[in-house]
Amino acid sequence: MSTRLGNRLREHAEETFPPDAQKGLRRFAMREAADLLRINQNTFRHHVSNLEGFPEGILEGGNRRSFTASELVEAQRILLDTGRIRREDHPHRTDGEACQVVTVFNLKGGSAKTSTVTHLGQLLGLRGYRVLLIDLDSQASLTNLFGITPELAPDMPTSYDLIRADSPLPASEIIRKTNFPTVDLIPASMDIMEYEFEVALSFRSGTTTFHTQLKEALEPVLGNYDIVLIDTPPQLNFSVISSIFASTGVLIPLNASMLDVMSLASFLKMASSLMGVVESHAPEHGLNFVRLLLTRYEPTDGPQVQISSLLRTVLGDSVLPAEFLKSTAIGDAANTQQSIFEVEPKDVNRRTYERAIESVSRITDEVEREIRKAWGRTYGA
Repeated sequence: MSTRLGNRLREHAEETFPPDAQKGLRRFAMREAADLLRINQNTFRHHVSNLEGFPEGILEGGNRRSFTASELVEAQRILLDTGRIRREDHPHRTDGEACQVVTVFNLKGGSAKTSTVTHLGQLLGLRGYRVLLIDLDSQASLTNLFGITPELAPDMPTSYDLIRADSPLPASEIIRKTNFPTVDLIPASMDIMEYEFEVALSFRSGTTTFHTQLKEALEPVLGNYDIVLIDTPPQLNFSVISSIFASTGVLIPLNASMLDVMSLASFLKMASSLMGVVESHAPEHGLNFVRLLLTRYEPTDGPQVQISSLLRTVLGDSVLPAEFLKSTAIGDAANTQQSIFEVEPKDVNRRTYERAIESVSRITDEVEREIRKAWGRTYGA
C-alpha cells in the first residue's frame, strides 16, 4: 500500500513540478500593487504615467493594468531614490539593524506552522523585505509548497547539508531562488533526520556544539537578508534547539481548542527550560519577542471564541491580536501546492479570498511591527 501510494504521489509530483521546473507567479492588479507598496492607488497611477523609470506594467483587457513582483521591487527602489518614501520606511534594514531570525515552533502537529511561514514570508517579500525561508522539517511541506520535491532531486543540497557533522556546505551553495523575487529558500528532505543521530553521537565524545551550528552556518549570508523565517518539526529535537539559539524571535502557532491549550502549558514550561539552557550558554543572547498566533480560527465558533478570550485574558499581549483564519481559499490553494498569493483571485470566491488576504495581512502587520521595533523604528512611520 505504501509503495503504491508513494509511487502515485511521485508520478503526480513529476507531472505537476518536474525536477527542473520553476514555479511561476501571477501578476498583481494596480490596487494590489499600491497596497503592497503602501501608497494611495491614485498616487500609484500618477507615478505610472509621470515618474521616469517607474514600471508601467501591462494593460489586460484593455483597461486593467497589472504588474509582476519584480516590477514592484523596482518601483520601490525608484520611490526611495527619488525621495518619495523615507529611508526609514523602506523595508531593507540598514547596517546598524540586525537581520531578524524568527523560529516558528510548536510541539503539536496541525498548528499551521508551515502555512504561517509560507504566507508570512511571501507577503513580507511582496512588501519588499529580503526574506530567507528555512525548512527544518523532514516532511518538507514548506519545500513542497515552493514546487520542490526532494525525492525527485536526490542530489539537491538541503538544510541537513547546512548543519551536518561531516563537511557541511556553505549556506550560499544551498540557498535556492523561488518564484518570489525577494524570497529565497533552504529546502529540506528526510536527510535532516540524520542530524539528530549525529548530535546524539557527539555527546559521547563530549565535544558537541550543536546549539551554535545553525547560527554559525547562517552568519555568512545574513547580510543579504532582512528577515529569516524557520519552519520546524513538531518536536523538540536538536535542530529546533539550534534554530531557537540562532533566533531573535519566536512565533508559536496555536489552534484555539482546549486540547491545544492544555498542551500549551507543558510546551511553554519546556520552552522556558530550553531558553534557560540557551541563556546559560550565551548570556548575551536574548529574544526580541515571543508571540502566540491563533491559527485555523473560526470567529463564528463559540468554543474557539471562548478559548481565544481565555488566552488573551491570561497571556495578554503575548497573543497576537490578529488570528490566522481557517479558510477554504487557503486550503484549496494548498491542494495545488500554492499559497493564497499564487492563486488567481478570479478563480476563487471573492469574499473568501479577501477574508483570507485580510487575515494574512493583519498577521504580517503584527510581525512587521515587532521587527521594526527590534530595529528601533516605529511601524508605519
